[in-house]
Amino acid sequence: MRRRPVGWPRYMTERQLADGEVAYYWHPNRRDVGAGFTIPCETLGTSYGAAVDRANLLNRMLDDWRTGRKEAPDEGSTRFGSLAWMFADFQETASFKELSERTKPDYRKAMALLTDIETKEGKPAGTYLLKSLTPLAVDKIYAKLRKGKEGQTVFRQANLAVWLAGRAWRVVRRRHPDVFPDENPFEGLERDWKRTPRKAATRSESYALSEALKALGHPHLGLVPLICYEWHQRPENILAGHLRWSDWRPPERPDAVRVEHHKTGEEVWLPLEDEKEEGKDLLFPEIEKYLSELQRLGPAIVMRPKRRVDSRQTKKKEREVVHRLYEFGHARHLVQKARKDAGLDTHITMDACRHGGMTELGDAEATEQEIMSASGHRSPEAARVYVKRTEKQRMAAVRKRRQLRAGKA
Repeated sequence: MRRRPVGWPRYMTERQLADGEVAYYWHPNRRDVGAGFTIPCETLGTSYGAAVDRANLLNRMLDDWRTGRKEAPDEGSTRFGSLAWMFADFQETASFKELSERTKPDYRKAMALLTDIETKEGKPAGTYLLKSLTPLAVDKIYAKLRKGKEGQTVFRQANLAVWLAGRAWRVVRRRHPDVFPDENPFEGLERDWKRTPRKAATRSESYALSEALKALGHPHLGLVPLICYEWHQRPENILAGHLRWSDWRPPERPDAVRVEHHKTGEEVWLPLEDEKEEGKDLLFPEIEKYLSELQRLGPAIVMRPKRRVDSRQTKKKEREVVHRLYEFGHARHLVQKARKDAGLDTHITMDACRHGGMTELGDAEATEQEIMSASGHRSPEAARVYVKRTEKQRMAAVRKRRQLRAGKA
């Protein structure tokens, strides 16, 4: 047996195969297996780096099991080289970690949907080894994914799941090439599309949501629906602190506001004033008034005060006030409560306010280039998703057609 290098994981062994190649294995203590640890042994493959990564993960699981911090692991779902393993490894890469906190839960839900679905053999898809997945097998899994719990088609969730599988396959394969077959079975999959347009919030609904959030005692959060509607910034960017007081009428641009769009990398300077003969006209008077009355808690415009009490202090002493950003999940919970208090429909969300503002641009008969300049979208296709088709737009089209006919007459 050759001398093992520094960093060799516990319980990892090696064995020379008949063809001369070295394979790696993981074997825990028999007493742990006898006491209930459910992974008695595992083949780690022939890649030393991949074997070390997997052995270290198994050792951490064993340590957690020993100390009672976690329940016994599921042997199938953690099997090295399986579909579930691929998704778990993908979540440790920069490709996943750099996603927004708003996106990660949806991605995790889609990955769980794919790994949990049962195949014809009655086993979860996540337990299958990657090398056993063929294009035909993936087609069958996708067909099952499209049917929800009650038999209804769920195109969006199914499409996101298989798209993520293809992406995770490409990312993780670069880290562990020996674990993957030559062909990516998710590539070239013909996905069905049946888009249900998201309903947009009207101007009155967006402002009603803002007032309801103020009534809950969250005036800073109440600004978010207005920013989404008027300035078209994504709510997750606002909540992450990417709208700062220094962005509003800075010395170098006293007549504009700087709006960052982190998803596209675009920086938009929206004008705040319109020059007229009789003087300047404010383009967003409601937001300007809101901002002028809002307390500045820190560098970001939208922040929340958090009261922290030192247990050693007496009740007579003042509490220390610490300001922080809103977590997206908490903000969404407050929006749901405010929406209920205001009697608004369930489709009224912060994102629906953004859809509504861009739809208003469409009602104003702004061109696609003008809409993209205001919203920070890079392509007309992406902008069109937000501009809903409305009765006002149809009336404008019919009116122009009639004017054309009258002109020819």
